[in-house]
Amino acid sequence: MASNLPMSPQLEQIHGEIRDHFRALANGFQKLDKIKDSSRQSKQLEELTDKMRECKRLVKEFDRELKDEEARNSP
Repeated sequence: MASNLPMSPQLEQIHGEIRDHFRALANGFQKLDKIKDSSRQSKQLEELTDKMRECKRLVKEFDRELKDEEARNSP
């Protein structure tokens, strides 16, 4: 199982980017709660949606890299 293997530098980088995106999303949603103006809320939601799309892409990339790494390391 992958949890027994150390992560490659590529996986470490993707993992770090995913963590950064989740932190930004958490902060963005907290900020959204404080915004009263509907147009600013809409803009904030668009930004959060873009961040979620990027995070989804990174998660898929991480999964692909992990599967490739497991295939290379399997007996």
